[in-house]
Amino acid sequence: MAERDDEPKVKSFSASANRFLVILDDIILIAVAAGIIGVACLLLAEAISDFVFFNKHSISHIISDLMFILIIMELFRQVMRQINRHKFSLNPFIYIGVIASIRGQLLTQMKLGMGEVEWKEAAIQLGIHAVIVLILIAGLYIYSKCVLITDE
Repeated sequence: MAERDDEPKVKSFSASANRFLVILDDIILIAVAAGIIGVACLLLAEAISDFVFFNKHSISHIISDLMFILIIMELFRQVMRQINRHKFSLNPFIYIGVIASIRGQLLTQMKLGMGEVEWKEAAIQLGIHAVIVLILIAGLYIYSKCVLITDE
């Protein structure tokens, strides 16, 4: 009988500990989200500064910053999904990979156009980025089919 009297206390402690950890998780996620927004704002300010004080090499730097801001905002969206307790999805991470690879392609093409990189090296980099994009798109297709099958 004594064991049964202790069960409500254990359940109460467990529920309280669970609530505390959920609140702590939310606080950490909100701090991470605020940090992500702060970094995105700093990068945007830097991109605007590069645009205002434009020079020959600013174009690649501005595009790089803007694409990196897109990547950061995709991470922010994933953090927001966690805060709002949405179901986990790989889609945002696949999008981040595609954006990062496209960013790499754009930067390599600009460096090639400005003569900052040799043709052979640029061709290899462009090929690698293209293969990564194809793999990620194929992965997104397969993942979306698997999710549809499991949801049915």
